[in-house]
Amino acid sequence: MEYLIFIGVLLVLSIAMAMDLSWNNVLTAARNEMVFADRNQDYGAFVLRRDYTKRLLIAVVGSVLVFGLAVGLPKIIASLSGDGEVVEAKKIVDVNLDIFEQEKKEEPPPPPPVEPPPPVKIESVQFTQLVAKDEPVEEPPPTQETLQETTAGTTTQEGEKGDEPPPPPVEEEPQIFTIVEEMPSFPGGEAALFKFLEKTMKYPPMAIDAGIKGVVYVTFVVDEKGKVREPKVLRGIGGGCDEEAIRVVKSMPDWEPGKQRGKPVRVQYNMPIRFTLR
Repeated sequence: MEYLIFIGVLLVLSIAMAMDLSWNNVLTAARNEMVFADRNQDYGAFVLRRDYTKRLLIAVVGSVLVFGLAVGLPKIIASLSGDGEVVEAKKIVDVNLDIFEQEKKEEPPPPPPVEPPPPVKIESVQFTQLVAKDEPVEEPPPTQETLQETTAGTTTQEGEKGDEPPPPPVEEEPQIFTIVEEMPSFPGGEAALFKFLEKTMKYPPMAIDAGIKGVVYVTFVVDEKGKVREPKVLRGIGGGCDEEAIRVVKSMPDWEPGKQRGKPVRVQYNMPIRFTLR
């Protein structure tokens, strides 16, 4: 819009300048005849001033035609092709929020409180304290043999035996470290490890046919005795390379175990195995 206003202002100024017939206007024919009376009038400034009004009219008419063609051409093409304006119909749908309120599921009631189990009755025999009285004894005290088989108490009741041995202690799994003072090592060092991998590893035929190559990252645990346990693939490349990497790790000999404070411990070890086509 600003561009059209700017063009219109320039056109108005140009037309006003062309219509001005005063002496101050450099486009006046009388002034040009006097200025160029004794000079060459076939080209140069005289021709430009003489033909300025005609060229301005041609430029105005051409601009109007080009602008009208640019604006009206799409509409003309649309009318000839028969494509009318597509008016998108908007459908207003009333939403009943009460339906959503009814569909809300009712929250289930809280579970009933769990009653604690009744205490276990321990078998016991009433032990009557001996008091020196002249009254006759209604019930004699328990013998030592009876007390060895049950527990002494203030009343006599039936129940479970109270002298059962305690359950055996649960053995805790040893801790698995990721970083220790002395990390586990393959027997012979890294050079021996590379030779073992090169000798043991077999390239899967499926990977050869598919042109699969890359690095398989394997993790395993070296226990306190250097045994390799629980090999897993962290990131594989497929084509049978992941399974071959696990097979190679399982076939490894015992490692030198890792140590923490001078004591052998279990250590999680990550190792990359590279598959390269030759």
